[in-house]
Amino acid sequence: MSIPQRFTIEPDSDLAARLTAGATERGLSHEIVIADCVAQHLEIALRHRVLVERMEAVDANLATLAQFVGEATQGGGAADLEWICRYGRKPK
Repeated sequence: MSIPQRFTIEPDSDLAARLTAGATERGLSHEIVIADCVAQHLEIALRHRVLVERMEAVDANLATLAQFVGEATQGGGAADLEWICRYGRKPK
């Protein structure tokens, strides 16, 4: 069970006035507007972090694949790459 947390936000007077006016225009409290804004920004930050982690995983897997192909093709003779990758095969 999560425990509710309380945070204090102190915007400058100009932002506070615009925020209060905008919330009042829409029939909302400024607390709700602030909470929604913070929630949206946290969601964006979380999605960004997930994308970064996925890019790092793809990079790591590409490096592993490149190393594997490099090791498989290394040596004196030409390696038969048909068994490594199905793309680029010539029709028989």
